[in-house]
Amino acid sequence: MNKTIVLLLSLLAVAFVQAKEIPIEDFAKKSQFKSTRISPDGEHIAFTYEEGSEVKLGIMSLTKKELLTSFDVGPEREVVYFYWANNERVVLLAGNITGWLDGANKNYRLMAGNIDGTKRKELWDFQRSGLRIISTLDGDDERILTTKSHWQDDDVKLHYLDVYKAKLDYAPDSPEAVGENAGISSISVDLNDVPRVAVEYDLQDKDDSSDDISRLHIKNKFDDWTVLQLPKSRDEVPNVYPLGFNVDNNKFYFASNHDLDHNGVTGLFVLDIETQQIEKLFRHPDVDISGAIRGAEGEVIGAYYEPGYPSYYYLSDPAVATEVKFHKSLRASFKGADITVSNYSDDGTFTVVRVTSDKNPGDFYLFNRETNKAEYITSSMPHIKTKEMSVVEPFAMNARDGLKMYGQMTIPNGKELKDLPMVVFPHGGPYGVADSWGFDWRAQLMANRGYLVLQLNYRGSGNYGEDFQEAGYGEWGTKMQDDLADATLWAIKQGYADKDRVCMHGISYGGYASMHAAVRHPDLYQCVIPEAGLYDIELQWDKADSFRNASEAYKNSYIIQSFGSMEKKVLEERSPAFNADKVQVPVFLIHGEDDVRVPIDNAYVMEEALKKAGKEVKTYYKPDGHGFHVIDYRIESFEEIFDFLEEHIGK
Repeated sequence: MNKTIVLLLSLLAVAFVQAKEIPIEDFAKKSQFKSTRISPDGEHIAFTYEEGSEVKLGIMSLTKKELLTSFDVGPEREVVYFYWANNERVVLLAGNITGWLDGANKNYRLMAGNIDGTKRKELWDFQRSGLRIISTLDGDDERILTTKSHWQDDDVKLHYLDVYKAKLDYAPDSPEAVGENAGISSISVDLNDVPRVAVEYDLQDKDDSSDDISRLHIKNKFDDWTVLQLPKSRDEVPNVYPLGFNVDNNKFYFASNHDLDHNGVTGLFVLDIETQQIEKLFRHPDVDISGAIRGAEGEVIGAYYEPGYPSYYYLSDPAVATEVKFHKSLRASFKGADITVSNYSDDGTFTVVRVTSDKNPGDFYLFNRETNKAEYITSSMPHIKTKEMSVVEPFAMNARDGLKMYGQMTIPNGKELKDLPMVVFPHGGPYGVADSWGFDWRAQLMANRGYLVLQLNYRGSGNYGEDFQEAGYGEWGTKMQDDLADATLWAIKQGYADKDRVCMHGISYGGYASMHAAVRHPDLYQCVIPEAGLYDIELQWDKADSFRNASEAYKNSYIIQSFGSMEKKVLEERSPAFNADKVQVPVFLIHGEDDVRVPIDNAYVMEEALKKAGKEVKTYYKPDGHGFHVIDYRIESFEEIFDFLEEHIGK
């Protein structure tokens, strides 16, 4: 048994205090702050926040602590990322909130506007080609530097984009791919905005994936582009994820798995620009590098990763010692929490620090590096009292075929971790998505009502290397489903959950998994609560917006990726609506009537099939989208969920 869990058990056994029942509304409210960036002069912050079905962008004055303006991006859309172009103007990328399906059209739009709400303009519509911002160009208030690529072309080129006129101009100095069937996938600029390193993927023989290679294009001290082929020890092309440079611009850091003989997890590597030597600095055996930790000038000072709890690797370079010390001091100031340091003001004095934890959805502080003081700005959900929230405890287990996987349990306050009623809560996606340690309002709400909440990053999830994600390809309703069953049995065997009081509730793919749990493992669960799930595979692919204008070949490729076959027999075996006769437990179907990602026809067909088979089914349908955005529906649906849970697994 995990030593941390043993300690937790002993502490909980000392005394149990009845947990306070917190109103559903407190959990269901939208986040007021999600992410932030400070302006170059340190006088304003731009921040994302939830309102209705949107994630919007707001601008706040730091001196007056008041909202200056906000940017709406449309229903079921979100601000994906944003930057300060200068002190008066922000650039933001907006896209559809597509939920579970990789193939759904994001309908990206790049926009800009002034902080007083004026001069709003669409900069790029992404219809035929895409842009990626790689620098806001210090000293240039009118332009940003981007890479541009056409949808049918894997090669990117540098372009300047005027953030006022929406004028795109070709920028010289893009490296040229050297392979016949190759393309430049990314270009990285150093801290002086000089293009310095690019990544090339070369298919070589298009009909033979085993010969695919990766190359680094490196600009030397004579400003000439040179080429370095990355070694490979396997058939698949190595992955390379640029992270950034050191403060002297002579070292480039990247995450990669090029050194492995399999598609395993990425490690942290450094490239010496002058010698072109590559050194591996760090790799965790189970999880990928998630991103870079940066200093005040944007230099890389380390990397973060998450094997259960958020973890950090710091560079040993003396040049970053001061920045590493600062980052460590922030962590020490907020023990038991995770910290995210935003960008810095141009003079390196101010930054915004976000503090989160399993019990804290997020507090934001303005940090002054000169005075070494932090000033509280606001919180994501200021009404949430962290002392009243439940602890989230990571765990690791092996599936029946030996595959190691990670998950987490949200443990109700005032309850001994023994024979608890349990809700298995699988994430959506499913591919490339992962639950992580932190505040999850749904898990916290269910734990507040006395339920142990188990979340598993089943095969197919992201963060654990390509092999782990690809292990889920073709396994909807089979091995991915068995993983959830194995986690359920693990919790029962550990004595945490009562085997006679287990229910599964999930949204989107999690809704599919919840419904299919009653089909594939009818004796393991006492009830299921599928929400916004697909239950008839062919119906879903025909009616969802995700592939409405896509070719049959493109649509079919996703069916094969998910289910491994296009055969009608296979698709019906994996469709819960065709297997209602196997269901032996009560079902509570929840769905939004306006859901375009997973149309409510899925729920109608499932409901009809269950009733025809003489099964017990309850429904809750409301005029909302994919996962309820209307707070009243969130509240009402959970009121009914708790009535349903209490009836079938107690409380």
